Amino acid sequence: MTFSALVAMSSFSANIAATGSRDAPSESLRFYQSAVSLLRERLTNESQRSSDAIIVTLANLCAFEPTDLRCLGLGLQAFSGNYDAVDMHTLGIKQVVALRGGTSQLGFEGFLKTVATAWQNFYAARHSISLTDQRFFPEDGKFTYPEHPFDPDLCDIIARFRPGLTDIALSGLLSHQIINLIAHVNNWVQEVNASLRELDVYNLHDLSQSSRNVTLCGEFLHKPGLTMVEQLLVLALTAFCYSTDTTRSMFYLTNAYLQIRCKHMRTLYIEVTGRNEAFMTWVATMLLATFEPAAQPWFLGLSILRARPTLRDWQANVRISEDYFWNDGLSLRLASKLGYLRGTERQGHR
Repeated sequence: MTFSALVAMSSFSANIAATGSRDAPSESLRFYQSAVSLLRERLTNESQRSSDAIIVTLANLCAFEPTDLRCLGLGLQAFSGNYDAVDMHTLGIKQVVALRGGTSQLGFEGFLKTVATAWQNFYAARHSISLTDQRFFPEDGKFTYPEHPFDPDLCDIIARFRPGLTDIALSGLLSHQIINLIAHVNNWVQEVNASLRELDVYNLHDLSQSSRNVTLCGEFLHKPGLTMVEQLLVLALTAFCYSTDTTRSMFYLTNAYLQIRCKHMRTLYIEVTGRNEAFMTWVATMLLATFEPAAQPWFLGLSILRARPTLRDWQANVRISEDYFWNDGLSLRLASKLGYLRGTERQGHR
């Protein structure tokens, strides 16, 4: 059961990283079906329905989102953009945890506590945002782009952005929906700065706003039709919101997803020119500051920086990034990695 779920998730993740497609390959579907069948059998046994193996299996099924119509008969699948099955599996984890007497009673030296908490956080965060908000997600699924001359109200919104984001928004490269996402995060940053709040209190029923924003950005990354510029912008926004979540409540799932997403993006052509160099510098520097060396977002950031027509030192990179979303905490994180970064730079120039 657990083995089948792990193989299904691993093979599906590898396929996404290699192709970018969310259509599950036949091998993944076969192991998925096997895991579901064995799980149903195990749940009929009262002595085994609250085991560690059940939680591991449910967690992997949560992450498995086949879009293939051959899964229709299973009744436990989540299609692209449809999280009914994820909710079902997540609530299953919650019930098993309750049967065990809480997350502190789970095994594997805290690993299962992390997994169970991560999925409960995801459930709470996703249900705390509106996936039907027309500002972000049009009913027909099609993003719309402003044309010059821009509407005065739109210009007023864009004028409140940081200079770098204002420039790219006025270029016409961003959809109304992405501009609304930037405005949403921008308003949140201003509220945080105004209140001088330094710490978020971890609570499954009162998630930090940064957790909600990470989830909202993640929903955009799942949507088809985003241009490469928009994908990179949302990726940077995700990293920014992720970096400010002192509760680390979204760490496990966000990190896992971005490993797959960024590995695939590294296989795509990303054009870096003098015209978009500042924007690309911000995206890359954000990824390097937020994520650890040797992670896929880190490698993506390095590849973007190395593709720039102009070589800059790290202080110059930070100065450019300050025209977008940035904070002192990110500068400190980046500074702590400079020794490693300079070593990779020397290797890259050999």
